[in-house]
Amino acid sequence: MNILLIDDHFCAREGVACLLKQIIPELQVFEAESFDEGLTLAQQTPLNLVMLDVQLPGKDGLAGLVELKAAFPDLCVVMFSGLDDRELVFKALRAGAMGFIVKTVSRQAFVDALRDVLAGKVYLPASAVGPQRTVDSYAGHVTEIPKVSDSASLGLTAREFEVLTWLAQGIGNKQIARQLGIEEQTVRNHLRPIYQKFGVAKRTELLVKIFERGIVFGKPGVGN
Repeated sequence: MNILLIDDHFCAREGVACLLKQIIPELQVFEAESFDEGLTLAQQTPLNLVMLDVQLPGKDGLAGLVELKAAFPDLCVVMFSGLDDRELVFKALRAGAMGFIVKTVSRQAFVDALRDVLAGKVYLPASAVGPQRTVDSYAGHVTEIPKVSDSASLGLTAREFEVLTWLAQGIGNKQIARQLGIEEQTVRNHLRPIYQKFGVAKRTELLVKIFERGIVFGKPGVGN
């Protein structure tokens, strides 16, 4: 397995590389201190994952993400940043990132995030997936948006709502099928109308829509 780290800070790259090799001993880690250097490595080396810093000299990480996804549409790219900003997370997802890891996370959270993205899941920081909040400009206090409790409020069928609830947990189609006791193809069949109803074309765009609208799901149920 090959992972490319693109970060202009030597100590950050070395620390992450060391941790990655502890998690996956057979892993080969490639390093680049600029996006252009990283792009050259990506063109020369088959990669399983790219961890891309947001703040880079020259071309920044978000612009680099767009270029990477244009050149390698199937490449898994995760943004890795010291900035924990909700809007930045959404921009990265819109551009095709499979996750956004904040550099201040704990070792275990980093390990969990890495395992998620390598398993095809989307990983987001707690700041992005926590309950959305609105500020009452008159009363001056913050109010939590209530949890969604029924499919009708989203214009979904009961089964579509179940699929969406599991998808919002960041798990893949195979795991959703297992949880609901249905075929993986059936999950795909349900996702098509869900995408249409939310006006999106892919999974990451759907997650962005969910979080932007402040939709919060309760604990998903298990199918029969």
